[in-house]
Formats: sequence, C-alpha cells, structure tokens
Amino acid sequence: MKLNKSAIVYSAVIALLLTACSSSSEDSASDSFPTEDLTLNISWWGEQEAPGAQKWLEESIALYQEKHPNVTINHTLQTTDGLLPAFEAAAAAQAGPDIQYFWGAIYSQQPGWDGHIAPISDYLSKDELSNYINAEVESGFQGKIWTAPWYVNPSFPLLVRKDILAANGLAVPSTWDDLMKVCDVLSAKKITTLAGGVKDGWFGGWIYSVLGGQSLDSQADVIDAVVGNSKFTDPKHAKWWSKLEESRDRKCWNNDINSLELYQAQQRFVDGKAAMTFTAGPDAPNFVKKAGGDEKVTIIAMPAWTDGPLAGKMGTTSHTFGITKWSKYPQVAADFIKFTHTTERLNAWYATTGSMPADSRFDVSQVTSASTKALFESALDGAPYIESFIPAQLDADAIFKNVQLLLAGKVNATQAAADTQAIMERLRISDRKLVENFTAWSK
Repeated sequence: MKLNKSAIVYSAVIALLLTACSSSSEDSASDSFPTEDLTLNISWWGEQEAPGAQKWLEESIALYQEKHPNVTINHTLQTTDGLLPAFEAAAAAQAGPDIQYFWGAIYSQQPGWDGHIAPISDYLSKDELSNYINAEVESGFQGKIWTAPWYVNPSFPLLVRKDILAANGLAVPSTWDDLMKVCDVLSAKKITTLAGGVKDGWFGGWIYSVLGGQSLDSQADVIDAVVGNSKFTDPKHAKWWSKLEESRDRKCWNNDINSLELYQAQQRFVDGKAAMTFTAGPDAPNFVKKAGGDEKVTIIAMPAWTDGPLAGKMGTTSHTFGITKWSKYPQVAADFIKFTHTTERLNAWYATTGSMPADSRFDVSQVTSASTKALFESALDGAPYIESFIPAQLDADAIFKNVQLLLAGKVNATQAAADTQAIMERLRISDRKLVENFTAWSK
C-alpha cells in the first residue's frame, strides 16, 4: 500500500551515494558489539496491511533485548498518511529513528539518493542478503543494497468469491475476455463484479500495475519511459488505459468507485456484495478467512489481456527496513534486522500475521491453506511491481489522477496516456537529477 507520493522530496544528491559507511563483507554481528547502554528507535508501518505485525515486532524486540541487555529498542507505528512526512521531518533534522520502514523500489531508492540512509550492504554480508527476497531487484544501486526486505507484498492478488460466481452459473475467469463476460452477466443482475475505491488514490497505482505490467518485458521498459528512451503514449505503455476504459464501459466496477476509499470497497467483497476485489498481498489470507475460507474464495492474478511475459503473473515487492545515516549504532541496527531473519522469527512472522516473510529460507511447505500457499509461490515467481519503478510524483499526479478521471468518464484512454507523458516530461525538466538517478538505477 502506498500513500500520496507527491510528499516525497526529489532533490537527490548523487554525490552522497558514495559517502556511505565503509563497505564490509562481514555481518555486523562479527564486529565488536557495544557494551555501553544504548537505545535504538524504529519508525515503521505495516500493521495496517499485515495485522499482527506489531505483536511480532514487540516480541522480536523483547527477545533481542534478552540477548543484549544493554540495548533498549523503542518503536513508533506510523499512520499511512504520516509515514513519509515523519521521515521527511527526521531527514531534515538529521535526527530521529535509527531504523526506518520503507516501501520497496523507488521508496527505498530515493532516500539513498538523497543521502538519508546508509546501504544495508555495508553492514550485512552478501551471503546473508542473498536470502532476502527482492533485495537486489528493488534496493540494489551501483553495487550497494540500500534496505533489507522485511515482508513480501504480492501485488496485487485478485480475490474471487467462487460461491457468487457459481450461484450465477459462472466459472473463475482465466482471461480478460472471460472477465468481461463475467462483468456482463453480473452487471445485468445488479451485482458488482469488481469492488474498488479510488477516492484516496492508492488503488489507481494498483490498477496500473496489474494492467499496465502485462504489456511489458521487464521493469527496464518502465525506466526507459521515465528517462525518455520511450514514451508513456507508446502502445506498450498506453494500451492498459484502453483496457481500464473497457472495464468501465462493461460495468465491471461499483458505480460509486470514485466516492469510496480502498478499504471501504474491500468490505463489500467480505460482505458478499461483490464477486471480486483486490487487496494487499499480506492481508489476502485474512480476507479469505473473513469471506468464508478456501471453500468460497480463491486467489488469482489479474486475468491476462495480452500474451506478454509478465501477463498472468502477480507482481511482487518487498517492504523494507533501512538504517538512517544519522544513527549512532548502525551495526547494532543491522544486527537487529538480521535477528528478525532467523528461522524462529521468520516462522513467527507467518504464524502471527499469516503473510510471507521476505526471506527465501522460509519453509513454504508449512503453509496449509491452498490459497495462501498459491499466493506465496506466485510471489517467488512474480513479476516486478511496476508502480514502484516510476517517480512517486508521476504516480500521484498522473496515474492516480487519470484513473479517477477515466473511471468517472471525464477522460478517455488516449487523453490519460497523453497527460501521463506530459507530466513525465515536466518532471524531467524540474528534477534535473531524476534522469541521472534512474539511468544509474537501470544499470
């Protein structure tokens, strides 16, 4: 889940990229552990989409403090709207948390480009980091890895109520045409096929990823459009807008999609008032339980509208922890992060939240729910989550806005694509470091 992306500061200072703490091939645990009393502060988010995360974090802190009695760890759970502003304030003051939560890809890249975090690879070994899911793809930059993945967000599963489909003589759709036929049948009966809410914007980015990614070969295609090697009006980048327009015209969505926030719309699925909805991957197993379990619900990727290599695959991203540049005890912060990746803590995360830890050492065979196991396995072989490979301001100012306008019938697919390209061109002019940073990232 993501919030208003325009809140992110874009004044990247590239020179600071090479001034992080000296590189080490050894984990922080091999360093001389401080003996003096010390305090670490963690600023985080995640309880909102992975209920139980707070309980798990507090247990992890207690266990770590037993192991290291001289260490006190405090944590602050941020609100969704407050996460980024709180970090921006801390970065401006160069004071605050030692460990900071970040969403993946651009959200863990930008703080590194701006000089606000130290690469986690300066404190944890390559062998350790090689187990962290999406670390290199999303957080890698010029031989460094900025942040440590914490948990996986399959992005974004489509939850399907088999009971509603069956009651109307329908099967679970496997292609875009199948989905459109479901929309036709259910809308004729005044039943919502896809429950969504774009009033708060975030769902617009989800739609972009599950539809827009299908015509791409990799995240490199997105970065090419960002730096100007291609355009967001090219068919590869623009065709998804016409598919969204088609879904609107075929009455797939609830009529009040522009009046509802994301969570309000999802509740209609739980209440049996909609056949399908999207949700954050970590929370998908909880939604399955609320709606009646595997007997009534299945989890699938968005049905494919093309035959591209990413079509029919669920995106995958990992939410992360980073070490702030001003932390007095970066080695201890890294050691705590490593501790949360021990087998016991990985298993405890799954047992407490029902979601997937971002570590390939987690034993998926312990998952008994068929839908949850399929969700986890899809994440291991997932597509890149393309929303996280565009500038956050483009996401908010172009994607969010135009999804809202298109679903309201105020713009068409061609206009939405053209506006996205125009905003990207303005961003390249106003943010002189953007092209440089994205080009370096692509390599």
